[in-house]
Amino acid sequence: MKTLLIILITLFANISYSNDYFNALELFNKRKINESVKLFQNVAKDKENPKRSDAMFNLAIIFDNGFGISANKTRALFYYEAASELSNIYAQYNLGWKYFNGENVNKDVIKAFQLYKAASDFGHPQAMYNLAHMYYSGTGTVKNLKLAYKMFLNAKISGIDESNYFINKISQEITPQELLVLTEEFSSLIEEKIPLPVALENNKSD
Repeated sequence: MKTLLIILITLFANISYSNDYFNALELFNKRKINESVKLFQNVAKDKENPKRSDAMFNLAIIFDNGFGISANKTRALFYYEAASELSNIYAQYNLGWKYFNGENVNKDVIKAFQLYKAASDFGHPQAMYNLAHMYYSGTGTVKNLKLAYKMFLNAKISGIDESNYFINKISQEITPQELLVLTEEFSSLIEEKIPLPVALENNKSD
């Protein structure tokens, strides 16, 4: 699923040149889309504005989905790319989704992997989950159950409950010894936040 929500920032910035960004959000919420787009574009052009990548992402969402204006997939892609280059994790995730599914771009699972990884490195939960899938299946990268296990754990801790299925699945596909090593290695990640499969040890005395 793509991220479809406009980023809503509730904190007020002290920097005066951020005003256009918050005014654009207000105009969008009032359904004054054309005026909102113009202000977002002003922010997107301002290299000194800390909200620049957020404005680009919002423009991408507006053009991608046709919120109050005609959809324009080419312009949406331009803003997704621009925001991604500025390390906007929401843009990176959406763009990764597009490359993975071949929506309005040539399908490129390697590019999708790179974008999901960039977003997951900075805490995007669904990007973590999708990246884990790619490690698990070997799509866009070399299959790696260890990294898949780690990323599913991260996704689970971040609220993606579907990760449970794959955490348990991987635990059944590897040996008890390998599971024990993984559990110990990632214990600092887990911090008892989620239950893990138990590695069964065959150490009964004769």
